[in-house]
Amino acid sequence: MANPPPFRNPSSRAGMGDPRSSTFITRLSDEMLGSKRNKPLSSETVNLRVEDLDPGSGIHRKPQDEPLGLAPNPPAVASRMIAVFTPKGGCGGTVLAVNLGGILGRLGKPAVIVDLDLQLGAVPISLNMRPQRSLAELCREVDLSNQGPIQSGLDRHASGVCILAQGDRIEEVGEVTAERLPRLFDALGQTFPYVIVDGLRDFSDHAVTAMDLAHLILMVVTQDVPSVRAASRSLRLFRRLGYGPDRLRLVLNRFHRKAPVTVAAIENALGQTVEAVLHNDFPLVERALNEGLLIPDLKPSSRLSRDLEAITYHYCGLREAPPRAGLLTRLLGRG
Repeated sequence: MANPPPFRNPSSRAGMGDPRSSTFITRLSDEMLGSKRNKPLSSETVNLRVEDLDPGSGIHRKPQDEPLGLAPNPPAVASRMIAVFTPKGGCGGTVLAVNLGGILGRLGKPAVIVDLDLQLGAVPISLNMRPQRSLAELCREVDLSNQGPIQSGLDRHASGVCILAQGDRIEEVGEVTAERLPRLFDALGQTFPYVIVDGLRDFSDHAVTAMDLAHLILMVVTQDVPSVRAASRSLRLFRRLGYGPDRLRLVLNRFHRKAPVTVAAIENALGQTVEAVLHNDFPLVERALNEGLLIPDLKPSSRLSRDLEAITYHYCGLREAPPRAGLLTRLLGRG
């Protein structure tokens, strides 16, 4: 019997059938114990199995075993579009997005952060801003300008980065359709060399449309079991949509060397390398969010600030070296 098609509606890349995946995962630390375990597994201590069950086959499959679909190539334009995806709430994707865009602004690189969480977007809140423009308003403007660059100003943070969010104008949400997004992002790309997209936490039509246009997708995970579980399921869906490791990169947030969920365990479970880490510094992040400031502006000498700078230079394709040496160490170092 032929396998069913992966999408319910061929015209909608987000119209997936329910994967009905089963994830069995408890403590990632057990995966690293292996033969050193002193006692048999119990119901409370179960070996890590981050493998979604293929419906009907009885075969456990890891994310990398999922057949890779076909995704459209991002448009060949001069601008660079980076989408930040979080498989579950609380992973810190917005913190990465606003600092990525803010550091670009500080470097004199025109950038815009687009918040695609149309109802509860966190970008304006994180930067202590109340946007005067809305996504719906810009969609209308782009329709009238015949796909030219943005002609009017956007809300701008003190760092120099612009933001585009729906804000409190919830009555306009219906005007921000997935069909309008390609024209909007094309206009933004003609205006800004860097476009950062935040608010992607699912595979809705809006999210998939944005990710199809993005040159790079950064999936942010943390060192806890629910995050890895959600990342495993998301990776399977990403592969079905055609996003492989060349376009989708893993960024580990709140990294701590002594955390029970190790980087090696996460990489083994997900079958993909953690390419960059952001060291844990909760007090600094909390203060930055409370004051609506960039983390490097508050404490430029902190390890987290250096991590954010290194990620910005690396993923934004900047040729200049960061102000402080050790890019590779900051990007991949876990000391």
